[in-house]
Amino acid sequence: MGNVRPPMYAERHMTPTNGAETMERPSARHWLLIMEGDLEPCVIGPLDEPEVLVRARQHRASDASLEDGLYAICLDAAGNLQVEAFVSAELEP
Repeated sequence: MGNVRPPMYAERHMTPTNGAETMERPSARHWLLIMEGDLEPCVIGPLDEPEVLVRARQHRASDASLEDGLYAICLDAAGNLQVEAFVSAELEP
């Protein structure tokens, strides 16, 4: 099983006043973690928070995905990483 790591957290931004680079942290970032056959990790994102659930529902709607594990990953502004499982009712269309 491979390691799954989110992309770089801080992003470089140019300030409009003097062109100097600054490092800003977004408020939160979200990814969809799909464990294909509960073995192979696949990460989709970053996504807006509601879009994580929409993508999970779309994936679950395909016949081949019934044995895949679906998880939401959230990286908050403080750098805390959370991985949460979806409740079955959340994945219903």
